[in-house]
Amino acid sequence: MGIRFSLGKFVATSEVARARQRVWRDGQNHIEPVFPRPQSIAVADQHPHLNRAQKTVVEDVLSSPDRIQGIQGFAGSGKTTTFTVIRNAAEQQGYQVEGFASTSRAARQLNEAAIEAGTLQGFLARTADPDVAERKHFYLVDESSLARTNQMREFLTRLGPHDRVLLIGDTRQDQLHGRNHRGEQ
Repeated sequence: MGIRFSLGKFVATSEVARARQRVWRDGQNHIEPVFPRPQSIAVADQHPHLNRAQKTVVEDVLSSPDRIQGIQGFAGSGKTTTFTVIRNAAEQQGYQVEGFASTSRAARQLNEAAIEAGTLQGFLARTADPDVAERKHFYLVDESSLARTNQMREFLTRLGPHDRVLLIGDTRQDQLHGRNHRGEQ
């Protein structure tokens, strides 16, 4: 399986790196997990179509106390199938799940997986919602390494206190755009 899951190991360029690291550090062990670990394992086990790597990702994402997490995998590695399971579980716990991507093509792919999605730029063009602090959001940001520095910074500053973010990347795509596997430019 070509999915790699990592918590808190995202490296980027100078200004964004400091901002991401600060948000990441402030969000580590900061939020109630979607499910406790045993329940996360049970959720993954309810899906026999998932392979071992996909189940591990589901378990780790749902049981993590970190606000921001990252997952990286090759195209066709089963990320979208995994996200569908995560979406369903998060919605069961009262999260509003929404996806974003750098391109409309990637946003359409999230929509095809029944994840309401649009472009990150479109989200940022919306007026900030004053009631955001009252709701729980679980954001999936596909092609996150392709997001512009200022877009990612603004997105992270709009997070509410109960929001979670799963940054999604494709190793080959990053290499095509001059980035290595850790998001460096």
